[in-house]
Amino acid sequence: MTQQGTEPVRRTRGRTRDTRTTEAILEAAMAMLVEKGLTGFTIEGLAARAGVGKATIYRWWPSRGAVALDAFLAAVEPQVPYPDTDDFPTALRTQVTALVRVFSETPVGPVVRALISEAQRDPDLAEAFRTRWLEARRVVGRAVFAQAQRSGQIRDDLEAETAIDLIYGAVYFRLMTAHAPMDDEFVTNLIDYALRGLAPR
Repeated sequence: MTQQGTEPVRRTRGRTRDTRTTEAILEAAMAMLVEKGLTGFTIEGLAARAGVGKATIYRWWPSRGAVALDAFLAAVEPQVPYPDTDDFPTALRTQVTALVRVFSETPVGPVVRALISEAQRDPDLAEAFRTRWLEARRVVGRAVFAQAQRSGQIRDDLEAETAIDLIYGAVYFRLMTAHAPMDDEFVTNLIDYALRGLAPR
């Protein structure tokens, strides 16, 4: 199923974006986020690293949080799609495993934590993060759950919003608190417990 959320944080006036320049900026932004974190991420540093003027960046993004979010989405979205299968347990297990591994085995985890932290101070970033990352995933998740209900793989009285919160909330709780490992055992237990609750009565 097609993932959503790839449009810019905010449409700005001015010259149309050049694809190659945009890609260079986003690649440089992600590299800076990995190396320096959001606290060391500046528009000045990004412009120097990408070989563009600050005016180009400000023409296309309203803030450092906006360009950081675009960089994160460009790097991560292709890695965490729901697989194209009608087997609900396989789809759920595969997608959650991919998400957990990206968060725990790559530098993306600290970037997500930084974006969530920055969003507490930046309402525009908070709205963009919810809409373009969280809600975009939920749209696809709802469709997957609805198909599983129609095919009798999960209970037909399921309230998908709460089920999605239960599963993915556990992932983000471990990401943000680091109180326990985010590993394959965690995913196995999480999905096994979820599937028992979701099973048809």
